Amino acid sequence: MPKFIDHHEMSDVAPEMAAGIAERIKSGEPDEHGVKGLNVFMAKDGTAYCLSEAPNADAVVQAHQAVGFALEESDVVEVQSVV
Repeated sequence: MPKFIDHHEMSDVAPEMAAGIAERIKSGEPDEHGVKGLNVFMAKDGTAYCLSEAPNADAVVQAHQAVGFALEESDVVEVQSVV
């Protein structure tokens, strides 16, 4: 399954929502768009960098929009591990 990194603003996230995101990632289960979150990295400026497995970039966009995060396909990059 392809891996993607995306970035978006995440500074005003309620603690309950952050806990829900963490729980979804820990479950290892894909969502209704086929996206499986692997990790979220938070920058000090409030930008989130999400690493996920998904069928395609559009699925990543749809998954984020479904939980209230504005994301465009230009914010999503397919990546490959070098390790």
